[in-house]
Amino acid sequence: MVLDSGYRPLEGKRVVITRPVEQSDEFASLLSALGGKPVKFPVIAVAPPDSWDAADRAIDNLNGYGWVIFTSVNGVRSFIGRLIDREKDIKEAFYGVKICTVGSKTADTVEQYGLRVDFVPEEFRAEAIAEGFRKIGTVGEKILIPRAQTGREILPEELTQMGMKVDVIPTYQVVPRNIDASWLKAMLKNREIDVVTFTSGSCVRNFIEFLGSEEYKILLTGVKIACISPVTAEAVSKYGLKADIVPARYTVEDLTEAIARYYKE
Repeated sequence: MVLDSGYRPLEGKRVVITRPVEQSDEFASLLSALGGKPVKFPVIAVAPPDSWDAADRAIDNLNGYGWVIFTSVNGVRSFIGRLIDREKDIKEAFYGVKICTVGSKTADTVEQYGLRVDFVPEEFRAEAIAEGFRKIGTVGEKILIPRAQTGREILPEELTQMGMKVDVIPTYQVVPRNIDASWLKAMLKNREIDVVTFTSGSCVRNFIEFLGSEEYKILLTGVKIACISPVTAEAVSKYGLKADIVPARYTVEDLTEAIARYYKE
């Protein structure tokens, strides 16, 4: 994102950040640089899976996979973190294995561990991976997908239909945070919030639960909703709400820019 002094379309706008604490600082800095007032309300936290058994088996047999597909930064950090905890050599473990990531941020995280990313789909959606694999002629491969304990099944299903052998393993889980929502409800009631942002369906679900099924539509009246992707926007729509802002590319930088452009226009 290119910023210049004086470009502050979010001047005074209060923007709620619902993503986990450890992932909110960058978003808050981007919003602040454009004049926004970030309001951190992390509704989820990232925790280890219920069991590491499946991940450990995959780590022990990693060279038997043709591809590893990472669909999120959390997937990268949790899987490679477990590999490190087990005192495995990262490059040796991934020797001969190709890596695909959903999104440039996920790719950057992989590269921070000294690994090379072989394929990033043009669209930052899991579904775009299957189409990309068709184009590059990847067939009959054994594929590993380290991801959240619960997740969308579209990608593994499509890859399986293409003749791939797909192993989906849990390397982390998203859990609700135990936080007080009364102060945020008060701000919403007083119309002191301008935008609420969501970066995942889990954020949407838990945010609505914090507001309460009887109150959330009233509390969000007049508040703009910004979602990082169409998938997240779809999660919003299931609650009878509408996403006002969705960027063309699904990164926090692009989400920030989309919010800024919304108010500039």
